[in-house]
Amino acid sequence: MQGVLLVDDDKNFRRSLAVNLEMLGYQVYEAKNGMEALQFLKDNQENDDRVGGVIVDARMPGLDGFWLTDQLLASYPELRVIILSAYPCPSKSDRYTFLTKPVKIEKLTQVLNQ
Repeated sequence: MQGVLLVDDDKNFRRSLAVNLEMLGYQVYEAKNGMEALQFLKDNQENDDRVGGVIVDARMPGLDGFWLTDQLLASYPELRVIILSAYPCPSKSDRYTFLTKPVKIEKLTQVLNQ
């Protein structure tokens, strides 16, 4: 797996998850919102495809995780996208994987590596 981009407005959750993924050998990049994530990918992805997976919080101020996922997959269809939420998912999709918080790191890495 290439790098992973974490997109979550909760700095503590984002950092905690990043540390766990880094301990498992992932290169982790962080974004605090959807606009920052889109800009990061625009600036970096086309050059070297450094990100292979994106983990997105479903509920964030501004761009929610579902809208962000649509934008990500429209521009970068090869990305594996995982949406995390503390709330049940209203719909299913073949385009992304939905996991409920709190998520076990083993389940998250299993999905990233599929």
